[in-house]
Amino acid sequence: MDYKYDTGLELLLAHMNVEEIINAAETLYQLREEEEEGGLSFDEEGLSQEEMDEIEETEEMVAEQEDAVSGVRYGTVPDILAFVNLLSSMQTPLLQHLPKEIGVLLNKKDMAVKKGRYQINIDVLLFAWRLTYKNPGSGLVPKGSFGKVHLAQDTTTRKRMACKLIPLENFKAADVEFQARFRHDNIAELFGAVLWDQTVHLFMEAGEGGSVLEKLDSCGPMREFEIIWVAKQVLRGLEYLHSHNVIHHDIKPSNIVLMSDKAVLVDFGLAVQMTEDVYSPRDLRGTEMYMSPELVLCRGHNTKTDIYSLGTSIIHMQTGSPPWVRRYPRTAYPSYLYIIHKQAPPLEDIAEDCSASMRSFLKRCLERNPTLRSSASELLKDEAINPPREDQPRCWSLDSALEEATHTLPRQQSQHHDTTQESSLYSEDSGHIKRKGSLYIDLGALSGYHKLVTGPPSSEYD
Repeated sequence: MDYKYDTGLELLLAHMNVEEIINAAETLYQLREEEEEGGLSFDEEGLSQEEMDEIEETEEMVAEQEDAVSGVRYGTVPDILAFVNLLSSMQTPLLQHLPKEIGVLLNKKDMAVKKGRYQINIDVLLFAWRLTYKNPGSGLVPKGSFGKVHLAQDTTTRKRMACKLIPLENFKAADVEFQARFRHDNIAELFGAVLWDQTVHLFMEAGEGGSVLEKLDSCGPMREFEIIWVAKQVLRGLEYLHSHNVIHHDIKPSNIVLMSDKAVLVDFGLAVQMTEDVYSPRDLRGTEMYMSPELVLCRGHNTKTDIYSLGTSIIHMQTGSPPWVRRYPRTAYPSYLYIIHKQAPPLEDIAEDCSASMRSFLKRCLERNPTLRSSASELLKDEAINPPREDQPRCWSLDSALEEATHTLPRQQSQHHDTTQESSLYSEDSGHIKRKGSLYIDLGALSGYHKLVTGPPSSEYD
């Protein structure tokens, strides 16, 4: 057989189907075009859309984690929210190989980051929080820290802060989210979050006076003018939160922290922001002795539950014990949920020496029907917490407390010139000055205990 083809190309064309060649070329062109536009690659050709989305999310997470391990940096509220969300989902193998601490700080003025480092016990010092409202010389051992909260001080700026330590496995983004997003005088300000040694360190405003619960444990029941002062501060914070549809869910004495001139709310781990008029929880939120009856039922509630909890907290401030506990001892009643459901509100637990106006205020707070219960804005106008200054003397700041003590002491000494016992802020027989559990004395004593409030740390914190 003779072949009449002079070139190899002519021979190839003669023995191939031209249509097949054209189809193969078009397919190749389409694949290259998709690859250039970020579409499918040859390796992904056999994957489903769901599998490809999962690969893309994994790649994004890895990229974020690589950025996170760059160290500690200054950032904005969205930056710190992204960081804490990353902590909640960070892969354990990566955590085990972190070369140093990582985090985001919001406070550029008082927290000094050095070359991407903010080292615990080097750039910032942590101390056990030792605080007592009683005479430091009385032999009373201070209570230590409020849970896992420590006193912190930046070694460069000397800024004093509170540092809450949360093991990473117990950390939730909600522990940071609300304090970062919502700023108010009566909400403890968040300064930053740092992960170090598998523990999240949350830096925030320091409460020089400790919590209300610490004060109650140390000094016993509070006097009414003190309760008025604290209640007004808490209501201002709640008014702000409730205006943004945020429910704190855990208003109680241990979550109200005293400062020299204000009280602030802390611990937003159970807080939620409602998207509807009623919040329907999946679980029970709060501390049972302070829970509202509608919260116990788990059928839906709103911001009014915080108002009820404030009322029960005031009863604790008045009597030194939470509601229900005296009438139903914990040893006999391990749970108060049924009692709250059947017998709320606990009006029988209101202190006997409670004034008529304060009793009326508490009834408004503890109204069983939440639709009839007063709001924070309404309660701020109540006469019980707006008495004439001469009728309810109050300490408006640490300075006024010291001024009051300075002026009262000479008067008392002149009136009792025949006594041989030295009068002092810590004297058991100082009469008006002592004011068992008074903010006048407590804050004055706190200032006298000056190494906690001012000056450099010393060995007493060890």
